Amino acid sequence: METFHILVEDGKQSGLRMKMTILPVLVLAFLALGCGDGQGSGDDSRPAEPVANGGAGVPADEARGPATRIIITGDDPSLPDGCRPRQIAELVVAFVDAFNRGDQEQLSRLFFIAEGPSPPDFSKEGYYPWSWYSVSEIDSGGRIESGFVTYDQGEMLRYFEERHRQGERLGLIKVSATQAGLLGEEGNVGIVYILTRHARDLEPGLGGPARIAFGKGAINCESQRIFTWSMEMRAGENRSAREAARWLCTDPPGWKPGAAVVACA
Repeated sequence: METFHILVEDGKQSGLRMKMTILPVLVLAFLALGCGDGQGSGDDSRPAEPVANGGAGVPADEARGPATRIIITGDDPSLPDGCRPRQIAELVVAFVDAFNRGDQEQLSRLFFIAEGPSPPDFSKEGYYPWSWYSVSEIDSGGRIESGFVTYDQGEMLRYFEERHRQGERLGLIKVSATQAGLLGEEGNVGIVYILTRHARDLEPGLGGPARIAFGKGAINCESQRIFTWSMEMRAGENRSAREAARWLCTDPPGWKPGAAVVACA
């Protein structure tokens, strides 16, 4: 079981950078960290296809920019349709591309935050947030220095807009499916990912020279939408992108981070 610190705004904001206070730990019990042992040949490589209907109704011809090459190094046939490694990678690539473009319409279609009690217990006592977007920036002592968290779709989109103004760019390195059946629904699958994150207002040294970030999330396979994303960066990171991503999925022969996204299960 993994735990995540959740942050709240203390009412002061300077540009994007929010001063945050730490609330009690929120248990992210439904995401399992890791990548399966089954590995493919490593040569299932082709450009990412547009997410079916762009994710919740976006026509495929709205895809923009050059296609990202995706290499599959492991698969799990038991995963539900819509959440096999290539489909997951294509969805996350589409989200990252929309984030980098500042495409609010596409972002709202690829990522949704559900509002309401957590299933299956709708009593007040059983409530806990189960859908959110969060970013944590952690100092060398392991303390969360700053960050952002929201359980509201509109606030999330405003945050994305502000990050675009700060020149934030994400670069997906690897992504893996973890497990199906989140929240008691077979069509919800957990993911874990490693990426790079650059922005004008990030503290020097955060994420190291490669600006490494990593985290977990969750996808609804049927709608092809992300509904949870928890990402963090750490001060004192000194690994290269390849070194930081080595634990997740097998490195394909000749692969270089940034040249292609590696996906597995």
